[in-house]
Amino acid sequence: MAVTDLQQGGVSGYVESLRRDRDRFVALAFCASDILVEINAGQEISFAAGATQSLVGQDPEALTGMSFMEFVHPDNQLLVKELLANMSPGTWLDPVQIFLSGMSGSMLSVTMTGYHLPDMPGHHYFAFRLNNSTSSLDVSGNAERDVDTGLLKKEAFAELASRQIQEANSRGEQLKLTMIHTEDLDEFRDGLDHESSENLMRSMGACLQASSTAGQTAGQLDNGAFGLLHDDDFDVSKITGRIEEIFQTADPQGVGIPVKTGTVDADIGDLSDADSVRVMLYTVNRFCDGRGEEFDMSSLSRNLEDLTRENSVTLSRFRDITDNGKFDVAFQPIVSLFDGALHHYEALARFDGKIEDSPYKLITFAENTGIIADFDLAMCARVLSWLQECKKRGDDYSVAINVSGESLANTAFIAALHDQLERAKSVRQKLLFEITESANIEDLGAANRFIQGLRKVGHKVCLDDFGAGAAALRYLHALEVDIVKIDGQYVRSAGRNDRNRAFLKAVTGLCHDLGIATIAEMVEDESCADMLRACNVRFGQGYLFGKSSFAIGNSSEASDATIVTVQQQWRLQGRFPSTH
Repeated sequence: MAVTDLQQGGVSGYVESLRRDRDRFVALAFCASDILVEINAGQEISFAAGATQSLVGQDPEALTGMSFMEFVHPDNQLLVKELLANMSPGTWLDPVQIFLSGMSGSMLSVTMTGYHLPDMPGHHYFAFRLNNSTSSLDVSGNAERDVDTGLLKKEAFAELASRQIQEANSRGEQLKLTMIHTEDLDEFRDGLDHESSENLMRSMGACLQASSTAGQTAGQLDNGAFGLLHDDDFDVSKITGRIEEIFQTADPQGVGIPVKTGTVDADIGDLSDADSVRVMLYTVNRFCDGRGEEFDMSSLSRNLEDLTRENSVTLSRFRDITDNGKFDVAFQPIVSLFDGALHHYEALARFDGKIEDSPYKLITFAENTGIIADFDLAMCARVLSWLQECKKRGDDYSVAINVSGESLANTAFIAALHDQLERAKSVRQKLLFEITESANIEDLGAANRFIQGLRKVGHKVCLDDFGAGAAALRYLHALEVDIVKIDGQYVRSAGRNDRNRAFLKAVTGLCHDLGIATIAEMVEDESCADMLRACNVRFGQGYLFGKSSFAIGNSSEASDATIVTVQQQWRLQGRFPSTH
């Protein structure tokens, strides 16, 4: 206020001007907030304004003198304490989603922002805005959070992190991803009483949330493995020190456990929302899988940064392969071990020679990132089209295509697959299906419904990579199939000693009793074929009968030439028994 204003209006005019300024600032604050709160150095509310009566059931005057922590819902009190501890004088609090104590003990979802005055240490000013269902900070409920820490579970963390990264990129901002490894966390917790263990994990969760973007982008990725997304200028050493302090406080000996952190740029490239989540989740899984006995966080951090970029490129490249049909199809024969009769061919994907990764590596990547379903459909369409061309030429082949276990719970995939089959009625009966990566099938009931849906309309279904052990028997019990393909490593082990061979023979006998045919992989010489016959394995696949040969595709190697009939080759050489 200028001196001339005082001279013209006097003290009363000056006071009135101050009131107008105050009201103006408060009005501007309420443009973005529903409640305003000031807390003092004792963390008591010294001022409150706004819609407190309708939102929390108390007038602003009634809140004055109340502990700020009573204003916050109990589930978020540890988080808010960590947020306050992180706010040094002169710093802003970026928008964070928390819960206040609403009326009748309800949880009121709000977004909190704040400022710590530099010339009044301990005095904080907070603004709260009621969240709506479309808030960009809205995250999944309790089902997506770890019970002990309150942190997001791995999948939910990947989804929210990728969304925050994309939003930051659109603003021209750079975020970072920090992975945290705590050694022997389970063993450390076993040495604590129940209450101390619970407090430890809650404090750990609050600490990570308070340091993360929007106070939400922190997750428990595995036992002892955590992750958080944060601003580019965040001092990671502070979070490391705080976590170590939490463990030392919980430890009766005051020692704690080692904490290792690694930070990488959170860059997932120009991907769709769904694909960015897939890359993030794949990267997180690689971090969790890499924490072995020889674990080195600094090395892993460097590798993760490269891995994130590589994953983005690989996913984009695989999308291009799938969407534009940039793959070839090779065929390998499956024949009777007793008379050499050709049963069918397996369709195998082959990629351009310019692509460094092997087909197996690319397909595995697609399965692990959840994009294999689109490729399964592309392969099916390619083979069906080829079978139609074969029929026009008078050629008659049966072909098995692979369907990943990851695809079986995908309702969109199932609908699209049946639509493809319906549009190829003239040749669809020539198509068999091999279920691969059965270990990744989480819902065996849903998988069996998919299988029976195919069998009901006349398709044979094979369970791939079948081996020994309880898991294999569980799949055999839960999934009603026509054929099982015995894993090549299992075949090789049966050829090495009588014990393994006895197991193979027992499994084959069980399949025979269930009316299930058996195929052995990696049949590479006649001694292996003889051993398999003795174990009553019905069919074989491997180099002994023929390598995969191109029949359809885009590469210069591919041709539409008729596949050589394996049965005729081998019968001429007299290398099969004449009778069963």
